[in-house]
Amino acid sequence: MVSPLAAAETMPALPEAEEQQRISTAPSQLLPLLYKQMRSLVGPRPGLDDLVQAAAERALRSLPSFDGRSSLSTWTYSIAYRTMIDQQRWYHRWTRHFSFSEDHGIDEPPDTGLSSEAAVMQRARAKRLHEALDQLPAAKRAVIVLHDLEEIELKQVAAIVDANERTVRSRLRDGRRKLAVLLEADPLFEPKGNDQ
Repeated sequence: MVSPLAAAETMPALPEAEEQQRISTAPSQLLPLLYKQMRSLVGPRPGLDDLVQAAAERALRSLPSFDGRSSLSTWTYSIAYRTMIDQQRWYHRWTRHFSFSEDHGIDEPPDTGLSSEAAVMQRARAKRLHEALDQLPAAKRAVIVLHDLEEIELKQVAAIVDANERTVRSRLRDGRRKLAVLLEADPLFEPKGNDQ
């Protein structure tokens, strides 16, 4: 028969071993997950790899503090979001002091081998959508991308952006309105009923 004292000493060992196993397997999942998430937040742009690297560094540094209250993807989305916000703040501060050149658009997505008109239109629409999303404030853009494009529930989006659900709903509503105004004049986003 095992004494209660001996049982108490061995109880934490099992969860800690499981915790160590979970932490040791997480780094192999981080980079592909962060790349996908960061690309969905900022779109295809020249500095994407640098943002992913910065987010991966943050995630690896804070991995031991990941307690599993949320899923790994929710946790990494919040890291990607904060990295994106920090980079934008740095960029805006830097451009106030120095301005050498402007960004000249975004990179084209890789060729999928489709030569049809639909594939060309799809790429053009995606490019225009990313350009319109870039014109939105970062907080509203992130909420739209996470909820509407990535189809993440509002509760998880609120956890990712560290805001309450009402704030997220407000950002989503305001962001959708502004995005609709931006895309309204674009002929690629005209309603299909207007073809004549």
